[in-house]
Amino acid sequence: MSTIEAYDIKARKKVSMKNPQPYLMKNGTWALKGTSAETGIKLFKIVGKTKPEIKNSRFSAFMNIFTSRQCECEKIC
Repeated sequence: MSTIEAYDIKARKKVSMKNPQPYLMKNGTWALKGTSAETGIKLFKIVGKTKPEIKNSRFSAFMNIFTSRQCECEKIC
């Protein structure tokens, strides 16, 4: 898993972001919201016009549980 880094104002350096979530701003630009691994404050990083792909987000892990089940008819439902 690649770590996403953002600038932490309180620590005055770049730190890794815990639990990053994509966020669409009013002007159509995508950003990432998360919390600092060191100080616990909220972090915000602007990433650009394309939606960022987060490999191990909680939402995608939750969706994989329900979409990859096999039902009684032995098809993936």
